[in-house]
Amino acid sequence: MNPSLTLRARWALLSKPQADSSDYRVLVCSDGPEAVSWFERVVRDTLFGTPPPWSTAGRPGETLPWISFGACDAGTAAGDGRWVTVSVTDWNSPAQATWDSSGRRSATTRCFLVPYAEVARHHVGLVSLWNAVRPVQLPSETRGETAPVLIEAQTDHLERTARTVDRLGFRWVAATAAAALESPLALTAPGDRFALVRIGTIDAIAALLPFGYRATLTASTWAPDATATDPWICYTRGSSTRRLPVHEGDVPTPASPRARAHLARLQLLHGELGTLGLLRTLAERTAPVSFPGVVGARLRARPSDSYPKD
Repeated sequence: MNPSLTLRARWALLSKPQADSSDYRVLVCSDGPEAVSWFERVVRDTLFGTPPPWSTAGRPGETLPWISFGACDAGTAAGDGRWVTVSVTDWNSPAQATWDSSGRRSATTRCFLVPYAEVARHHVGLVSLWNAVRPVQLPSETRGETAPVLIEAQTDHLERTARTVDRLGFRWVAATAAAALESPLALTAPGDRFALVRIGTIDAIAALLPFGYRATLTASTWAPDATATDPWICYTRGSSTRRLPVHEGDVPTPASPRARAHLARLQLLHGELGTLGLLRTLAERTAPVSFPGVVGARLRARPSDSYPKD
C-alpha cells in the first residue's frame, strides 16, 4: 500500500445556478457565507481562461478538465498561514448538469486549499495533490453548515517523478527548470497531451527547483488567457515578450547568471546523486522562495535565493 497523508482542505465551488443570467461566481465555500468574497478572489486567481462551449471539440488537454495550481497567504481573512491551491474546471456529470439562461451548459470549478506547511513537510507533489482532490465532490448549494474536507495524498511521489524526469530527458527538464528562474514559461508539446500527462511534466520541472518555490508557484494544464506572468508555468498558445516558449524536447538555453548557476548545480548533483537523489536533496529546501518579478500576496516569501544557507 502506498503511504499517504490526510490533509484538511478548505474549498470553494464556482459555477452558475440553473437558468442563471449572471457571471460565474462562488456559490458555496467551506468557511461559510461570510468568506465567499475572499474565496472569490482566491478562485479567480487560479482561472486563466473562460471554458469553451460544451459542444466545442478540441485537442486533448485544451478541452476540459483544466487543472491549475496556485498559492495564497490567507492572513487574518480566513485563517493564518500560507496555502497551496488546486483548482479543477470541468463539466458536471449529465445528471448534475446545469444550463444558464442562454441555454449554454455551465462549467464548474472546484478549488481546494491545503496548508503549505503540511505539503512541504511531506514533499507532496502536484500529481499527488491532483489525485487527492480528483474524486472529491462538493455541494452546489449550502445545506446546513459547511466545513473543510479531508483528502488523502500519496507521499511517495519522488520515485514516480524521477521516472518522469528520466523519460522526458534530464537535460530538457533541468534546462527548463533553470529557465523558470528567469522568466515564465509557455510549454508546448509535439503531440496531444492529456491533462494528467501535463501535470506530470509540470511536476517534473518544479521538482528540479528547491521545493520552496511551490509556495509561490502558479501553473496550469491549459491557460488560453495566460498573462505575462500568470500562470508562471503553463501550456498555452498565448504569446508575451516576457514569457519564454519551451517546446518539449527542445532544450532551452538559460541566459541569466542565476539560471545558469542553478543549471550547473543540477548537472553536478545529478552526476553525483542520480535523478532520485537530486530530487530528494531539492525537496528538503522547503523555505518559501519567490519567482523573479512576481507581485501580490502570494509572494510574501523569502528573497529569491535559490539555495538558502542551512
